[in-house]
Parts: sequence; structure tokens; C-alpha cells
Amino acid sequence: MSNFMLKFKFGLKSRLGMLPGTSRIEAQDTALKQEYEEFLSYEESKEPQRFEELEEIVTSQDFRDRKKYINKQRFKGSEAHEKFTEYNSMKKSPEFKGYFRFIGSNYFPDFQKFDNSPEINKIDANREEDKDEIATLRKSPGINAYYKLARKKDLNHFRKIDGSHELEKFRELEEYVNSHEFKKTREYLELKDKFTGTPEHQQEKEYLELKKSKKLKWYQKAKASGKFDEIKKWKLEFEDDFSGKSLDGKKWLTTYFWGKELLKGAYSVASDLHFYTEKGNYEVANKLLKLYTRKEPVTGQAWDPALGFYPKDFEFTSGLVNTGASFRQKYGAYEAKVRMHRAPSVWHAFWMLSDQMVPHIDVFRFSGKKRKRIEFNNYWTSNRDQQNIRKSSETVGGVDFAKGFFIFRLEWYPDRLVWKINNTVVKTITEGIPQEPMYILFSSGIDSEDGNGLPTSMDIDWVRGYSLAEETAG
Repeated sequence: MSNFMLKFKFGLKSRLGMLPGTSRIEAQDTALKQEYEEFLSYEESKEPQRFEELEEIVTSQDFRDRKKYINKQRFKGSEAHEKFTEYNSMKKSPEFKGYFRFIGSNYFPDFQKFDNSPEINKIDANREEDKDEIATLRKSPGINAYYKLARKKDLNHFRKIDGSHELEKFRELEEYVNSHEFKKTREYLELKDKFTGTPEHQQEKEYLELKKSKKLKWYQKAKASGKFDEIKKWKLEFEDDFSGKSLDGKKWLTTYFWGKELLKGAYSVASDLHFYTEKGNYEVANKLLKLYTRKEPVTGQAWDPALGFYPKDFEFTSGLVNTGASFRQKYGAYEAKVRMHRAPSVWHAFWMLSDQMVPHIDVFRFSGKKRKRIEFNNYWTSNRDQQNIRKSSETVGGVDFAKGFFIFRLEWYPDRLVWKINNTVVKTITEGIPQEPMYILFSSGIDSEDGNGLPTSMDIDWVRGYSLAEETAG
């Protein structure tokens, strides 16, 4: 969208009272950040991780195939059923029936004792010379019992089965069919719902229970909505809410950076009507940083590119703070909540510098002469012409910028700059994008010698600087 249309939309929103209010934006921002912290905390907990793990398992084709296979299993046709059938078939066969009848006889112990014994062999030989001994042997109860069983038809079955591989296999099958393992297998395979009770069923049950979790539903909805995408783009690197009793000297210089480096003190540009004091024109109170502009005479150092530093008498004083020694970075987002008290002779600015005059970005510049106008600027030079400073400037209006707090934000990407007021885009540019670290400045100053409206101040509630996520920065 062109800057003309952005300005038009901002002005229209302002006049119609549709510009988001600062307090509302802060409340929404705070609520979103708190929700995001809760989101991150929950994301690191066991529940969503376990759900994702189970979802991958339960919704997989392998799991569905496994469940189908389990539910289709039957006792009939199973390996257990085959062994059971084979066992019963052998047990009911004439050979095995005869075998078991034979060994189940009361005479079987005597049969085992005398089978193939010398006594039976002698009787079966029936030699003449052994007649008397054979007659004595035949009177033995055990031998009589032997011959009673030996005359049974089942003897042939006994001879065939006893000691055979078939009997060994039968015993193995019998042991299996009477085992706890077989009984449990048969019991399971004859169940109508075999899936219940399996490890897979427990996994599915746990998955379905987790799926009902209100916390998980909130997490999934938030994740899918993309509501945290903007927060994820930025990492907080610098912040000050001025809640202390004094200005944090580790964060802020109260003079120009080069004044501190070269002069060990304050200075102003020779063309300025005001002098930036080191201590007298700022105050931290009620969680605000107030930069004051006053009509008061003072002698201070002035900088002129041709003359260098020299003492000069000023009729006005003002305040300046910057992060030149504490916080600089390339790309990112820079925002502040600011209230500008109107004085027709004073301007206020939130701006950014590097080590030279350019690049120079005005996150905003406000003149008390035009309370319903605010300016956004970008200054740069090209590599081919370092002396020719180029400028992109836009002015938007429609709201009284000297009435209450506003949130001003600059988003600096590798290929563009985006200005926002209360989350509403007011300017974009893709030309002259800085490619070197820059730092934050806040300052006020005099642009009219009449000094109307003094003393006055610019009040800063908070300041934040964010780095840009690597994937966004490219």
C-alpha cells in the first residue's frame, strides 16, 4: 500500500475515532504476552509432547493395520487351534486309544516287568528239557497277568506307539494344550473385543483422553491461529520502564555519544537555539522519564563542522538521552510510549543514529506549531555520493498528538522500514535502508526564538528494543 493511502487511512481512522487507544493496546499487548508465556510453558510440559507422540503412533497406518489385525484374530485357524486340533485328533485315533487302554490296564505293571524277560522267553521257547521249570513259572500270578494282557488286541497299538516320535509329539501337544499359555491364548482369541487390554488400546485410550484436555485444545487453537507469530518475530534486547528512582546510567547517556567520547561532556550543534545539559533537563519520577525544555541562559560547547567545538551562549536548555554506549544493533523493532506536551516553540523527537550524521531515522518528530501533525524521516547517502544526503519524509495528521500518550514504533528489516503509531502502519520505505548498527535517542529542542509555551516536557513511559528473528532477517 502506498504511503499516501497509509496516511489517508490513518487520518480517517483518527477522525472517526477508530484509532486504537494506547491503554487498550497496552492491555491487549500485556494479555497477549502473558498468554504467550503460558503457551511456551505449556509447550515445554509433558502433556503436549506426549499427545504429539501418541498422535503420531495412533494415527499412523501401521497402528490402524495392527488394530485391524488384532480384532480380526480368531481361535479357529490360529496356531493354537491347529495344535489343539492335532492333539485331539491323535488322542481319538484307534492307535492312541488302544495304546492308552493297554497302558491303563491293571495288568500293565506285570506286563512291563516280564515283557522280553528270560522267564517269558523260556516259556515261549517251550523246550522239553524246561518242562518242569515252565510249569512252575506258569503258576506265577505275575506271569499269568502278563499273558492276560499280552493276548489283548491293543498290544499291537502299544508296540507301534510306545517310544515312537508320534508319542513324543503327542506328549508335547498335551503339555501345551494343558498349559496356562494355551488357556490364556484361547481365552483371548475367543474374546469379541480383543483390542481392549492390549498395549495399543492403552495408547489409544490415553490419546483420546488427552484429546479432551481443555488446555490442549487451547494450545492447539492458539498454535493454529498464528496469534503469536508477531511476538515470535522479535526478541526483547533492551527495555527500560523508568521504575527506578533515577536514570540508569548503564543504559543511558545524557549527552551526545561523541560528546561523551571526545569532550567528556555535553554539547549542542552550533545552529541549535538550545543547549543540552548533562543533568538539569531530565527527571525520573512516577515511572516516567521527563525531558524538559526551559528558557534559561547557559554557556556551553557548540559544534560547527568548520570551526569544531567552541563556547557559545544559549538562551534555552533542553534534554537528550541515548543508548550510544549501551545498546546498538542492526535491524529490529524500536518502540516507546511517549507523551508530548505542546509548546509552539518546541519540537520533540524519537530518533536513531549510527556513528555519522547519516544514516539517521526519525521514528517521529513533532513540532508544537502543528499539534495535529507528526513527521517521519529517513536520511541516507548513496555509496557513489557520500556528500549528497537524501531524505524520505512523510507527515500524518488527524489526531492531537499533544493529548495523551501514543506508542511509536519503527520496524527495521533488511529491505524496508515500517513506521507505526498505536499499531497502525503510517509509512513504509524500501530505499535507503541502513545496513549498520544504530542506537536510540530521545530529545527536545527549540525551533522558535520566542520561547512560547516554556517550560514544557516530553514524557517517556517506557522504551523497548527487539532483535529480529534470524529467519525473518534472512
